[in-house]
Amino acid sequence: MKDTISTITMKELEQITYRALQESFSEVMSQTLQELDETIATTRDKKRFYLKDKRTLKFESVFGQVELKRNYYQDRETGNYVFLLDQYLAFDGTKGMSPVVQDLAIELAVTGVSYRQASRAMEKLLGYPVISHEGIRQQLLNTEVVPEKSVPLV
Repeated sequence: MKDTISTITMKELEQITYRALQESFSEVMSQTLQELDETIATTRDKKRFYLKDKRTLKFESVFGQVELKRNYYQDRETGNYVFLLDQYLAFDGTKGMSPVVQDLAIELAVTGVSYRQASRAMEKLLGYPVISHEGIRQQLLNTEVVPEKSVPLV
């Protein structure tokens, strides 16, 4: 124990603990999403939504990368293919990041000096390279700006 104490700093201990928590939270997030997907699979309208197969989803979150296999369905009414989990959670899995990470990246890019600095700030904050500066730029370009409702001054 004395050897361990003399070879580790508080900063290193904090970083190690933070990474371990990120990994644990990432696993819990993945398990939770898979359980939700299974619940949706058993309660869906089976006449309308045909289970085609399972597809792997990987996305960046504040916990680190989350990976899960989710159900892929064909909507027999429209002929479209859908991930019901994404629809229930109002989540676009094709973006490769959670809405929290996306919002944080856009906020940092808009309020900061550059996309590069926003990317670096997120890496420092979360401890791993979450999104590139070009990825932030693309997210910003694809974001719809909704003006706030005007409030009368009087």
